[in-house]
Amino acid sequence: MYATDTILTFSFPLGRLGGARLRMSFLFPVTAVAIIWRFRSIENGLLAIAVIIGSVLLHELAHLVVSRSTGGEMDNICLWPLGGLEEPYGRGYWQDHVQTMMAGPFANLLLALSCLLTVPVAQALEILNPTTSFVIAEGETLVSILTRMAFLINITLFALNLLPVTPFDGGVLLRTYLSSRFSEVEGRDLMVRLGLICALFGMITGFVLNCASIVAVASFILVFHLHENMKWYQSTQPNDSVAEFDLTEESDELYSQSGEDELSETDKAISQQEVFERWRMQREHERIREERAQEARDTELMDQLLAKLHQDGRGSLTADELTLLTRLSNQIRDRRQHN
Repeated sequence: MYATDTILTFSFPLGRLGGARLRMSFLFPVTAVAIIWRFRSIENGLLAIAVIIGSVLLHELAHLVVSRSTGGEMDNICLWPLGGLEEPYGRGYWQDHVQTMMAGPFANLLLALSCLLTVPVAQALEILNPTTSFVIAEGETLVSILTRMAFLINITLFALNLLPVTPFDGGVLLRTYLSSRFSEVEGRDLMVRLGLICALFGMITGFVLNCASIVAVASFILVFHLHENMKWYQSTQPNDSVAEFDLTEESDELYSQSGEDELSETDKAISQQEVFERWRMQREHERIREERAQEARDTELMDQLLAKLHQDGRGSLTADELTLLTRLSNQIRDRRQHN
């Protein structure tokens, strides 16, 4: 387990939703305190939190329904203020995966559009202005407050979950697409770089607009992707051959083989190109060997889970083991389709 795993995944159980274990991230209580502080009213703050919880539950319920309808698995749901932190696993078909991941954001969009039946367009545009705060007028009815809150929260959930960074739904789809076009290491590296860039850009934008919510979301994205980068670095560091490949020694070997005391600049440039080409080929061979070794480990682990499933039945597998089995089967199927 990595040092930040417990920070990012800490949550507490709430029961079940549609047969899936339902948990709530510690970020919800933190967000509740922040919202109450911003409203300077416990009643209005709790009202906003209730709307957020309802909107996020709708978001995850849409994921769950579409996932089950397409033959996918979603055994765990972990709520956080902007959606869910658990990814549903489908049958490995891209179309089903897109439908499952987009079901949540579009459920929020439909709810936001339905609020426009009672919220004037001019008022809706004012609500969406990031430079202005959500203001509750004195004497405003509860229905009006709930409608405006629901509109703002659900249109925000829709927009943020289209961002091409994890853990948002758009980022999960982009990562899935990259994994089908590149190796797992390359795809993860691209996602981490994109996430860090978006996080830094969001923090700068939040400071410029004086919008604390943008800064908070960008800060979480930054921490999340720094954590992903640390895991990626630690997973590749033991097999990193750059330090083991001594370019100086290789260059000296090529120079000695030339039979000349002094090489021209052109010869030196050619020799350097040969050195880097040999290094590149070595890295490529090691990457292929690492992918094959990982595939062998995944196959062995899946065989163990299948043997346990065949011998003792589905009830003998924990929720984590069922999720792992689904993910491994999808990965192995994808590898075979692309080979």
